[in-house]
Amino acid sequence: MNSLKSYFNQGVSFVTEAWTELAKVHYPSPKETMQATIVVVGLTFVMALWLGVIDFFAVRGVQMLLG
Repeated sequence: MNSLKSYFNQGVSFVTEAWTELAKVHYPSPKETMQATIVVVGLTFVMALWLGVIDFFAVRGVQMLLG
């Protein structure tokens, strides 16, 4: 029974500490979320374009080597 009480106390302690840490979290505003989304989408587009260009020239180079 003592073991069960110990597990219960650990669970209560965990939930209390988790709730305390959750209170410290900074949640972004809708404006900040939109700005971050635009940055991620923009960088994804730029990286896709860059990788596409690299792939294009790599394929052309291999085709030239193989004939």
